[in-house]
Amino acid sequence: MIKLVVFDLDNVLIDTETIDEIAEINGNEEQISEITLQAMQGKIPFETSIRERVKILKGISVDDIDAKMNNISLNPGAKETAAELKKRGYTIAIITGSFDVIALKVKEWIGADYAFYNTLEVEDGKLTGEVSGPLVTQNKVDVLKGLVDELGITLDECVTIGDGANDLEMIKQAKIGIAYNAKPILKEHADIQINEKDLRKVLDIMTDEEKITKEEVVEEVDAQEEVQAEEVEAKDAEAQPEEQEDAMDYSKLNFQQLLQVKRTFEAELTELKNVRDNMNENTKAFRQERDKLNQELKETLNKALEKRNERDEINKEVRKFKELRNECNEELKKSEWGSGKKEISNIQAEINKIDKTIQTKVLDIRKENELVKRVSDLTKQLKKIQTNVDDEESAGDLKEKSEEYHQKVVELSDKAQAVHEDMIESFNKIDGIREKADEKHKEFINSRNAATAKHEEVKAKLTEIRKVNKFMDQAKSSSRSRKGEGKPDETKEKEEAEEIFQKFKDGKKLTTEEFLLLQKYNIM
Repeated sequence: MIKLVVFDLDNVLIDTETIDEIAEINGNEEQISEITLQAMQGKIPFETSIRERVKILKGISVDDIDAKMNNISLNPGAKETAAELKKRGYTIAIITGSFDVIALKVKEWIGADYAFYNTLEVEDGKLTGEVSGPLVTQNKVDVLKGLVDELGITLDECVTIGDGANDLEMIKQAKIGIAYNAKPILKEHADIQINEKDLRKVLDIMTDEEKITKEEVVEEVDAQEEVQAEEVEAKDAEAQPEEQEDAMDYSKLNFQQLLQVKRTFEAELTELKNVRDNMNENTKAFRQERDKLNQELKETLNKALEKRNERDEINKEVRKFKELRNECNEELKKSEWGSGKKEISNIQAEINKIDKTIQTKVLDIRKENELVKRVSDLTKQLKKIQTNVDDEESAGDLKEKSEEYHQKVVELSDKAQAVHEDMIESFNKIDGIREKADEKHKEFINSRNAATAKHEEVKAKLTEIRKVNKFMDQAKSSSRSRKGEGKPDETKEKEEAEEIFQKFKDGKKLTTEEFLLLQKYNIM
């Protein structure tokens, strides 16, 4: 039974992308739209896309944003649909990767019970380019799971409505996932599609679901209680006008004929009940198998999400050690060149160049003296430069630390990759399990409908038996009224014996006199 209806916000409750509207304020809507489209098509991770887009909004005034948001309109039928759903007793929630600046307004406009959204960080009345909130790092289905846990219900009691790739898991795991004017990736996995801009279509879907929910699964009950309930149903049915034109006219049958009809009906009733009860057992088995698969699906998904979280934590450590390694390498470069090595290298290179010139070229005495003097000056300068021993020792320590950090990066990267592969394996299993669960649910629905139809046949047969009993009572009364008309006593006794035997079959205890009467006519 559905209890919770969840709406996405952008392009579902409102006919726009909120971040595009904000981007229009500083003229960056095209840049934003391109990143948005890639995210909605599943080409880049949602967290990456939202952080990149929000950075582009840095410096926009919150007053300008508020004025812009007040002019955004709801999609057709949004208010009416939400009001009608609440009237029918459903809880309404908004789960969106959009922002507080519009989510809180829409929550109030449609009277939603819950809203989950991201928050644009503000400083001195302007956006900082940073964003926070549950939908930055979490998938929408994670937020949905937290909500259903809070409400004490299950995902099998939820309807979700979305349009983009970031709605995918929420759509796939709910009892009913609706793709509203959605991207192809979402339509492929949704249970139902709405391809026109009218949220009132959601009400049609919910009405159909309510009809299905009202169909009760026929369960095995205590035999005595079942008989009593069925007799009440038969009495109610008997009070209704007969609809079958070719129904048997019991008024034309005598007591013996009615008795034979009743026995035939009772045999047919027993067979119908046996068939119905077998159907009920099949229905129960299908439900148990479906629930088992849904539990396996839930456990597999939880495992995949745990692996994803574990991988992300390991990757945080990888980034930390990479930063430490890079810091060591930078310090190492500064230490090596700061110790005078670079200057010594440059001076020695110049000396070598001058020596080669003196040895290989014919120079006049003045030019040669100048070069010799330059070599002398450089040699003196070289002697003055002393390599700092402490710097060299420090460089050695930095090299050792850099190597340690690098080794840690390698180890953790391998570990993260192994966990990532486990996560992918679990995600790959999910689709297969979900397909089996969906098939078993269909078998459950078909079996339930068949059992319900067979139960209607049982009720109809009970109604006929009740009618026969009524005409049998009338036939007996008529027989007694003709007692003074000279009817043979033996015939009356035999009919009385038949009546006693019928009551005996219904559970009545016999007196000795009644038992002897049955023996007299060889009825027992």
